[in-house]
Amino acid sequence: MGKLKYGFDFPYREFTVKSAALLSVLFVALVLLPALSNAMGAKPKAVPAFEFKVVDGFSSPESVTSDGKWFYVSNVGAELKPSDKDGDGFISVLGPDGTVIERKYLTGLDAPKGMGIAGGALYVADVDRVVGFDLMTRKQVFELDFSAEGTVFLNDITVVDSTTLLVSATDIGKVYAVTLGKNKRYTPVVIDVPGVNGLEFDSINRRLFLVSFADDKGALSVIPFAHGPGDLQDLTGPVGRLDGVALLPGGKVLFSDWVKFGSPGKLHLFDIETGKFSDVELKEASIGPADFFYDSSANRIWLPRMVEGKVMIQELK
Repeated sequence: MGKLKYGFDFPYREFTVKSAALLSVLFVALVLLPALSNAMGAKPKAVPAFEFKVVDGFSSPESVTSDGKWFYVSNVGAELKPSDKDGDGFISVLGPDGTVIERKYLTGLDAPKGMGIAGGALYVADVDRVVGFDLMTRKQVFELDFSAEGTVFLNDITVVDSTTLLVSATDIGKVYAVTLGKNKRYTPVVIDVPGVNGLEFDSINRRLFLVSFADDKGALSVIPFAHGPGDLQDLTGPVGRLDGVALLPGGKVLFSDWVKFGSPGKLHLFDIETGKFSDVELKEASIGPADFFYDSSANRIWLPRMVEGKVMIQELK
């Protein structure tokens, strides 16, 4: 919706009944215009403040992302089978207060995991392909097949710019650059990182943060991308079974750790400048903390508890 412009001239004259009525109409119009603009989607309504909430009813939720207004949750399916082509995967859409707007907003997927939004489209890593959907029409607008690479575990997606994504292939230890548009293609840019999982591209400093899910040896690493991908730099050494990763203000990196299957997981915080490593206190035990989303506008994390079928929303302290 374009910017609304309005104005009127009201030269000095004696008020009459008719002119007073006209002024009343104009006053009402000026009062109602902002409300009408909001109703048409120009500005989302303010969200009531809250510190903690758990939303239930998902099917193996793996990832959360947002377009700044709505929040999208990928569901692997009724069973936790992230490499099965069973057709029961879907994407849910939630409001900023955690209300489920539509549980099955996008369907026809197998085991959707990581997501990224670029150019009004939602891109999803789905077993051995990356699929894109127009968020307004819900129509599929993109598909890129990776089956020739021998992967059945495309996992996370991070957006580099309007024409480029990065996607991890956990089972073969690679990261690919995906070129969008008519000349769609993929190119391996990082190889030989066992269990590579969560990705976060820092567009300001041109570097890629990545974590790995490799038994108890998963680590947080960074790769400079100033002039193409550079050498991988290990930041933490072996930590655990790592999944999601996000860059926070002040040069800190937050990442999730399953620790052990069936046991409560953790959120770790790493300070890039000082090298300090600490844990973030979670309000509830979280089994299977997967690819979370950090909402910088509200300083909240949206954490999929994959094994439990829940998404936890928690303010960071």
